[in-house]
Amino acid sequence: MAAFETLSDEALAAAAKDSVEAEGVLLSRYLGLIRFHAGRMAGSVDADDLVQEGLIALLYAIPQYDHTKVTRFSSYAQVCILNRMRNFVQHEARRAVPCDDLVQVMEEQGELADPDTPESILVEKESYAQRRMQVMAMLSAREWDILQSIMDGASYAETAARLGISEKAVDNAMQRIRRKMRAVRSTDYFDQ
Repeated sequence: MAAFETLSDEALAAAAKDSVEAEGVLLSRYLGLIRFHAGRMAGSVDADDLVQEGLIALLYAIPQYDHTKVTRFSSYAQVCILNRMRNFVQHEARRAVPCDDLVQVMEEQGELADPDTPESILVEKESYAQRRMQVMAMLSAREWDILQSIMDGASYAETAARLGISEKAVDNAMQRIRRKMRAVRSTDYFDQ
């Protein structure tokens, strides 16, 4: 893992196509940026959901990045992250969740985590690959298909048409995926 720490973002993106460790280093570098944008955009949507959408966007951006182009990875990744977050906010706004219900959910979930400390960053880096594998193991085949389609840039409607299911089924699956990802994040499994 230490060997990857010194690489540029562009080199990490290329290495991440074959290395989960390189991908983990790249994700940890952009987690602060994702949290910053999620905090800025949160309001009608949960900041944790935006962080997850940002991470999904980054996971999609890594293998799609073309290092032969002049664009820096940081610019490319930020555009992907912001577009995905904006699309999520717009989608959630169309769902018209009553404000009182949203406030109640946010209160139940508590405040955002404390700022990153060196210890928490190290723990996060070490456990990223394990968490990713655990999330993937928790997803059903249908949820995996839906997540892959969404990560490929398809809208909920396009995903529904592609898989022959309703848009509501796609939305429900994405909500289950987010809950599962949240559950993996909050388990004590990695503290053992």
